[in-house]
Amino acid sequence: MAESKIPNRQAIGLPLLILCLAQFLASADNVTLSIATSALIRDFGASMSQISTANTLYPLVAGTFMIAGGMLGLIIGWRRTFRAGCLIYFIAEVTAVFSPSMTVFTYLARILAGMGGSLMIPAVFGIITSSFQGRQQAIAFGALGAASGFSFAMGPVICGLLLDYLGWRWAFGTMGALAIIILFCSVFIPMPGKPDCRVRFDLPGFVLSTLGLFFVVFGILQISTWGLLTPFNPPFTLFGQSPALALVGTGLIILGLMLRWEKHREITSGSALIPQSFLRTVQVRAGLYLTMYIFFAYSSGIFVVVSFVQVVGGLNAVHTGLLIIPFAACLAASSIGLPLIFQQRNPRRQCRIGLLLGIAGSALAATGISDMHFNITIVTLGLCLIGASMGTVAANAPFLITHALPERDAQQSGGIQAAARDIGQALGIALVSMVMLTAITFSMKKFTAEISTVSPQTYLTVKNLRVIPYLNDRAFELMIVKSGASPQDLPQLMPVYQHVRARVTRAGLFSMTIMTAIFLLGTGGIPASLLQAKKKA
Repeated sequence: MAESKIPNRQAIGLPLLILCLAQFLASADNVTLSIATSALIRDFGASMSQISTANTLYPLVAGTFMIAGGMLGLIIGWRRTFRAGCLIYFIAEVTAVFSPSMTVFTYLARILAGMGGSLMIPAVFGIITSSFQGRQQAIAFGALGAASGFSFAMGPVICGLLLDYLGWRWAFGTMGALAIIILFCSVFIPMPGKPDCRVRFDLPGFVLSTLGLFFVVFGILQISTWGLLTPFNPPFTLFGQSPALALVGTGLIILGLMLRWEKHREITSGSALIPQSFLRTVQVRAGLYLTMYIFFAYSSGIFVVVSFVQVVGGLNAVHTGLLIIPFAACLAASSIGLPLIFQQRNPRRQCRIGLLLGIAGSALAATGISDMHFNITIVTLGLCLIGASMGTVAANAPFLITHALPERDAQQSGGIQAAARDIGQALGIALVSMVMLTAITFSMKKFTAEISTVSPQTYLTVKNLRVIPYLNDRAFELMIVKSGASPQDLPQLMPVYQHVRARVTRAGLFSMTIMTAIFLLGTGGIPASLLQAKKKA
């Protein structure tokens, strides 16, 4: 492998800044869509189902094609792949700006954004792996974590201000302008060397991985809408059960067949979408496992808190972003600070401490939630601990993966890491959404049955509802009356709903606590020193 050398520390700063801006763009694009919901409903007459589809398409498309993007970078070069991703992102944002309908916005702009991400993000990892070495590489990966944290907090503030004062089209236009700036600045990114032996694209592996990841990611994303086992509102059922898990299972079977093909492909051609070194190396598997956790923690913890403070507390996007800034600051400080401060680190200890911080943070944030209010000090402190948890893991996970692989496989690992991130993010949202919707539906039916003064009409209405959504007070009143409940029973139902809503919010955070504890049990493959993590020749 021809080496790409960076002459000095000053030369590292600008390329790394450009790569961090690309990471910010990928995260901020999702944030912009999330806070543009009401504007899209107003301008396009979009339904919540259409909004949900638009939100789903980016992680679905990006996660599906990430692994292929990792191999494509080896074939055409990482800088070219990076530029192609930026260009597609720019086209996606321009398409969003000029979309005449929700259909064009959803099925063209969002799909293009996912395709851009599937090329740009693996290229970011590939460039860092091939251009930075040793401690500089660890710092670079930590900087990416800091960029993600910054986008989580400042994205809602910046995009919220644009939405409030200029409109949602200007917000997406700003993302497009950032994409074109990154594209022009990519000339400052070093051009990594190509592999010594020629790599040919793995078409059968691409087809199998695309189908497998599509079913897995789509199935996970639909758990909160269709239900895990008991069907909420799926388009069809399988033997009376939700089809979500069946889709996930089908995807896993296809991915199993893909891994068998990849083993044969690597033996016969010397290259594969997923090299065997990824499967054989315990440290790599542990690193991917932790990569999933980072975005699982972000998606689940932030999703629950943001849902409550916006739905119940009435915070707008800008104020929500301000609430998340301390979380982002802790994430950025830990992700970039640890590699700078500790030259001789114990990755296993740091990752375990990080996971313990996540457990403490989610449990603490849960205690700050009451029926109609949240304790801003307690919730913010809990989010800070979750941010420090994510940053600590982010400072270690990518470096552990690349440090344990041969150089070519390490460069290619970006696609695998990005796919793991998308699966972790989808799993986090699906898990807490399922827990919250299941708990709120079951609890409302249980407690309504215990209210002796509620009319039979209202009791039967609540009993027959398949799913009771997470809504603000006014929206719940409209929904329950429209479903058939008596308006005279609202004074008895509302305190129950408010109490249940707070309980399920805490349950969502406690589910993150439990899952983080499970992640903690899987840290045995992490080395105790970076010398143990030395990259294989």
